[in-house]
Amino acid sequence: MSEKNIKSNEELENKKEEKNTINSIKHLDLTIYNELDDFASEVMDGDKFIKYIGARREYLFKAEETIKKYLGEEFLNEKEGHERIETFSDFYYQYMIKYSDCYLYEFMAKGYTDGFRELLQKKGIDPDSLNVNWENIRSKELEYDESLVDILYSIINYDLEHRGYSIFGINMGYESTLYFIVPQKTFSRIDNEPELFTIFDIGFLETIYNEIYEVAGNLGAENVRIGDFLEKRGNEYYTLFADASKNVIIENIDENDESKVKIIL
Repeated sequence: MSEKNIKSNEELENKKEEKNTINSIKHLDLTIYNELDDFASEVMDGDKFIKYIGARREYLFKAEETIKKYLGEEFLNEKEGHERIETFSDFYYQYMIKYSDCYLYEFMAKGYTDGFRELLQKKGIDPDSLNVNWENIRSKELEYDESLVDILYSIINYDLEHRGYSIFGINMGYESTLYFIVPQKTFSRIDNEPELFTIFDIGFLETIYNEIYEVAGNLGAENVRIGDFLEKRGNEYYTLFADASKNVIIENIDENDESKVKIIL
């Protein structure tokens, strides 16, 4: 068989494979991914969104080549600590991490104080212009449980709301959250009950926590300092240290006395 015939047969097989792929795609219900496209259009600027649409189309026809092109070969074989991409949702999540202006927070990880600062800087917002005691939060990362991430988020959100911005996170079932900052009018267009991911915002946190307070004055309790945080549970106030042996319960706090405590969430 000549080289020409080999090439002709290869071209024929490639065309058959492409036709089969197109036919199989026609039978897929791609409407469920419309919300992913809609979300991307809200958190990416025009050029980045157009690039994403191109990548999505490429993925539908040649998934492995597209993964290698946009994310790297390591996502095909679980190399260097990267999980293998098996679905479009996997691809979408990793694509957003790499190409959108977001902050990836991995559950139980530290360094989130600087992570949120970097996200603000990406959006052209000076972190030091916010009413956030960054050093206080940073110094507590090792001492506090994971609720400190949500406390910091709440403080940032309160300040950004007065500037016309919203900060929120999404979770797609992975052990992490992607945080974004967008204008409030943009956030109002985002579906707050999507099928493929969960929105983390103040409303969501209010379903998890009772009231959170920051200690502003001497409460006369051991291990509780100014700048610490307390969660109200029933009529009692609990510290949030990672080491359970250090946690204390406080009663009879005057919530209206801002010289003692101020509400955060």
